[in-house]
Amino acid sequence: MTGSHHTYSGARGYIHDVELTGLSPNTIYYFICGGENGGWSDERSFRTAPETSADIRFVYGGDSRSGGSDWPEGRDNVSRAMAKFNPAFVIFNGDFVNEWNDQGEWDNWFAAASMYWIDNNGLTIPIIPCIGNHDVRTSDYDPQTDTYYYQQFNLPDNERWYALSWGPDLRIMVLDFEMTAVSAAYREQLDWLENELKASKGYLWKIVVLHRDMVSSRGPDQSILNDLVFLLDYYRVDLVLESHFHVYERSHPLDWSRAPGKIMSPGEGVVYIVSGGWGAPLYMGEPKWFTAFGPEARYHFVLIDMFENGMLNLKAIDVDGNVFDEYVLQKEVSKAAEVPIVAISAVVIIVAIGASFFIRWRKSRVRAPARRSSR
Repeated sequence: MTGSHHTYSGARGYIHDVELTGLSPNTIYYFICGGENGGWSDERSFRTAPETSADIRFVYGGDSRSGGSDWPEGRDNVSRAMAKFNPAFVIFNGDFVNEWNDQGEWDNWFAAASMYWIDNNGLTIPIIPCIGNHDVRTSDYDPQTDTYYYQQFNLPDNERWYALSWGPDLRIMVLDFEMTAVSAAYREQLDWLENELKASKGYLWKIVVLHRDMVSSRGPDQSILNDLVFLLDYYRVDLVLESHFHVYERSHPLDWSRAPGKIMSPGEGVVYIVSGGWGAPLYMGEPKWFTAFGPEARYHFVLIDMFENGMLNLKAIDVDGNVFDEYVLQKEVSKAAEVPIVAISAVVIIVAIGASFFIRWRKSRVRAPARRSSR
């Protein structure tokens, strides 16, 4: 276990980044946060990722920022409803706060996550974050000075874009499209994504995450489409997870670069999901030719189950637990596939991110995992 700490202008204490190494797969670990001066927290726990193919359940959504009359209750109601489904992790797709440098709203977000992101078994639910437009100063932002996001999350690779695995079957690629298209970083990210997709061809499921709604009923965003869609189609990405538009919307399977304007059969195209209903003010919209469901203006999250037999089941669920959209996809599964080495390293990455909000808002350090349970 290694760790470090830092602070920044506007912070109300120190941020402690701790990397836990040498953890066993599919195992519950326990930990506490605190220090001699401020005292220690209650014991918390998390489960690491599986090493072999297994059923996977996770949640995706975004846009929890303030601005509506019922904030933060709307946001927290989504979190409470989400936690009841016991996801292994949450992909949270940006716009955590309304103003990038409002430390009070950041503190409110992390405190609420610490309180409500606990599943029915008492396990802490880890987060895989993606940056949103409200989380940066401008489109020409400097990650070091114009955002609190990168100061408060300790992410893999260069942090602005990164990839990780959950077990041997799922590869997740998280992008940052809050920069101008003429920047060197923008082109560098596209090159990285192409190389990552090439290296990830052996995964059963491939997901790309970006905050901007490149395909939605108020778009599509042609500039991002021009740069991304060929890569998404050519390397057979399964889902593109978007937010930014404060609705729920699901597209038909699309092969935009090779068959623009055509709806494909399930498994033969990319499905674009917009989920921007985690408590921010809701929007309205009208469906377009590629819209399979929505746009639906209600607070919600998206529950995704990926089963070992190759079935994907996606459900849009509101704060009362009602399923208002569902999508099912079946793939053939080859049992001869080898386990990618990177799958195990992702256990550490996701757990480290998941623990970050406890380390941060407690302004303290993590004591080594107290104990672990059997699988």
